Amino acid sequence: MTTDVITHSTEKVSRQGRYSPYALPDYLLQHYWWAYLSPLGVSFFDHGFMVNRILWGQYHAIAQDTVAMISQASNQTVAGVSCAYGEFFPKLAQQEEVKSLYLFDIAPIQIKQMQKKIPSAVAKANCYYFLSDAEKIALANESVDTSVLFFLLHELPQLHRTNVLAQTLQITKAGGRLIIADYGQFTKKHTFHKNKVFSSVFEKMEPFLANFWHCDLLAELSEQAEKQGRTIKLTNEQYYFNRFYRLLEIEVE
Repeated sequence: MTTDVITHSTEKVSRQGRYSPYALPDYLLQHYWWAYLSPLGVSFFDHGFMVNRILWGQYHAIAQDTVAMISQASNQTVAGVSCAYGEFFPKLAQQEEVKSLYLFDIAPIQIKQMQKKIPSAVAKANCYYFLSDAEKIALANESVDTSVLFFLLHELPQLHRTNVLAQTLQITKAGGRLIIADYGQFTKKHTFHKNKVFSSVFEKMEPFLANFWHCDLLAELSEQAEKQGRTIKLTNEQYYFNRFYRLLEIEVE
């Protein structure tokens, strides 16, 4: 790994499993400790079939399409901004088009879990794990070809989401791509949007989803890009489950 890519503020996690302490954000501790910080929660939720149930049978298709979308370019350096449950990142790590895969997460247990899922031979060849805040990604500016936000944004309060978008754009090269897989916008047409019972259940489990549903994500991205003297362009979009979920490919200049 070259020193011009990784900044000095990065806390690299060794492949032997030693971790440096890192402050966890309040929203994670308050709302998601049971899913992402509890060993019981991690062992329960981190299975493809479980994630597929949570995403109403759409997970495998979204993960497969996201891997395919990223793999359209060759010899890439890819940044996974926050680890994700299921097989998405392990499959991505094994694509020959991915030269280097940087995986970041603020929770040590999530890094350790990802290390278990990616075969050691693959990880040794092209994977690097880092304990890092997604709002202060410890990579040099414009250092990766593709940045990936896989079902992260809907779990963030608005201000934190804005910071993550800004940081993700900042590390992406001019001519590179930002790949986002997440919930689609609120439409008033989908059953889960129209039905107040369904909506309240979703918002109870995901306290920041309502805000994400109603935000203009591309406008937020454009605003952050403009602050950096850059531009974005939506180049591909795919939808699932009657537009309940979406997969976006965004070119960054």
